Amino acid sequence: MPRKSSKTTDFFRKVGDAVLGVGKLPSKLKWRAPKVKKKISPKPRPEIPHALQGFFERRYAGWPEYVMFKVQLVILALFVGAVAYIVLLPTQTLIFIPLLLVLSACLVYLAAAQLRRAFERDYPAYRSFTAMCLAIAWVFVLALRHSPIEFLPEAPHLALLPPLVAIGFVAAAFAAFRLKYGRGFTYGKVEEVRGRRAVVRVGYDICSNVKAGLYTVESFAKVKRGDTVRLSVERPTIGLRGAKVKAILGKIK
Repeated sequence: MPRKSSKTTDFFRKVGDAVLGVGKLPSKLKWRAPKVKKKISPKPRPEIPHALQGFFERRYAGWPEYVMFKVQLVILALFVGAVAYIVLLPTQTLIFIPLLLVLSACLVYLAAAQLRRAFERDYPAYRSFTAMCLAIAWVFVLALRHSPIEFLPEAPHLALLPPLVAIGFVAAAFAAFRLKYGRGFTYGKVEEVRGRRAVVRVGYDICSNVKAGLYTVESFAKVKRGDTVRLSVERPTIGLRGAKVKAILGKIK
């Protein structure tokens, strides 16, 4: 015959049911399904505006090159504005100083927001390049337009000091950039293999001064289509025309 629960045991059972919430639920309460967290969709892949897609595709360029194209346009506008202010309209301070500040803010935004995503591997180099161009524009404005040194007949040589300082700053800035970030190789992706030679797609690379495009090069390593490779480049002394892609040095794991 089963033993009956004592009154003390029944009391503790009821307390446990009340605390833990077990037992029968009131008829008015309905069961609710747990809320399912919505999956966070990845950020949409940035794309080139439709009107410019053909222009960049013909040059085997992508979104990173499009971002760099915008940066170069802003830098060009900044330099043109600085020259116009210094040479043509030096009295229009209230027009050109706000204009140069707006262009500078645009350049800072592009460097911080878009260059970082476009060139993750070498972002410090691109950031330093934009900062260098920004500094050059303002050094010329301050040295040639707002310099405290005035032309004096008894000391005409002092008038040459501000432009010499500005030119020296430009030369030193580009030399320092090349010493710190310059390199004799770049990266690319193999598109086709033809025996000892391969067709490689290379993106814009500011460190090696290589332009985006397809390059047919000799391969010193066994590669296949789709491999990411490192390529040697031949850099000219001045580098205005860009470096020349030479050969595949090896695969990048």
